[in-house]
Amino acid sequence: MNGIPHRMMAKVQMDRILESAVVLSWKDLTHPSQRGLIHIEYSPGAHLLYLKIWQLMGNGAWSLICEYWMPHGSTDGPRDGMTFRNDYHSSRLAKMLEVIMQHQDNFAPSLKPGAGLIQVTPPTKQESFASEASMRHVYDIFGLSLPNPHSDAA
Repeated sequence: MNGIPHRMMAKVQMDRILESAVVLSWKDLTHPSQRGLIHIEYSPGAHLLYLKIWQLMGNGAWSLICEYWMPHGSTDGPRDGMTFRNDYHSSRLAKMLEVIMQHQDNFAPSLKPGAGLIQVTPPTKQESFASEASMRHVYDIFGLSLPNPHSDAA
């Protein structure tokens, strides 16, 4: 259980915390000229092997923002950990996904049909505040400090 006492385990659903990570990194990930839809794709199950984050481009195509692969022992597969693609970068997102993926046993599985794909639309202020509160709750339980929103000086 990653050293987290059972009584202190995060009860946040995996879908919710992944969505929160994207919402909190929204300005780093989206380009103003794009439609503002992001997909989070992951391997549903008890243990996530990977996740990929995509942005819908103006021409209707999807652009890969990043992918995160858990260690899998094979040297022929994708690189373990976080990799950004197509000129995207967010150190805050990378730090949050590292915490989420390394502590994923502490999150509740998704109860929604269609687990494995999360659509994230441009967040409202209320959604941003709720995402901040969810992520802060998780970081507090793990005894960590939430990364600064301005950690990417671009």
